[in-house]
Amino acid sequence: MSQTDIINSLNTMYEARKELLIKKNYANSIKTLIELISYKNLSNNDFLKNTLALAYLENKDYSEAAKIYYELDQKYQAGFCELLMGNIDTARDIWYKIPESEASCWGKSLLDLIDLKKNYLPTFIQIRNHLECDLGYFIQADRLEYVENITKCSDILASINPEAYKFIGKALLNNGFANLSINYFLKSQRLIPQDSENYYHLGQYSCLAGAYEEGKEMLNHCLLLNQYYVPARNLLEKIEAKIKNS
Repeated sequence: MSQTDIINSLNTMYEARKELLIKKNYANSIKTLIELISYKNLSNNDFLKNTLALAYLENKDYSEAAKIYYELDQKYQAGFCELLMGNIDTARDIWYKIPESEASCWGKSLLDLIDLKKNYLPTFIQIRNHLECDLGYFIQADRLEYVENITKCSDILASINPEAYKFIGKALLNNGFANLSINYFLKSQRLIPQDSENYYHLGQYSCLAGAYEEGKEMLNHCLLLNQYYVPARNLLEKIEAKIKNS
């Protein structure tokens, strides 16, 4: 490839990743990445393939994402796609056969939580890094039975990482289950009363419910604990403008 081709390819890749990660326009990202891989002699570029797999995953095309992860020998991610497709036994078979790693240990914990077992409990860091994100993926994939069973284990998870209630609440709030999120935010408030972020989410919930005065109270308390919490300040300004114009 000439220097011009390389520069053009990098620019195209940047635009494809912007479509994926910022604009959330997954279909456009997939189209651009496929063209880039096919026509720019980049069929062996693992970074591009990983990006394409992520685009398929975010677009809920789990089968296509899994194909790429299998091709790249990324067994944990392939198993996660299988789990999203409802193939829990396939995911289990994959995760129990791959070498032990942080990812495989989380995968085994995840399977146990879904099965309501306690053989493999996750670590503090695993809960922080993965719980909210994976619950979101399960909701988007309509694997609500997974979500239901994992949330049944919320007390166990909170005994390992006290922020677990908040992570569950955020996953529910951000994926269309705001009515269920409030219970977890309230549990988190009782367990960690000085968590400014949790008050922000309580303010979000109140705003969605139309309880603007209560939302203001939660957001002001958030800012009392952390005056630099910009999302809370921005939401508070929106609520005050809405109240003023009502």
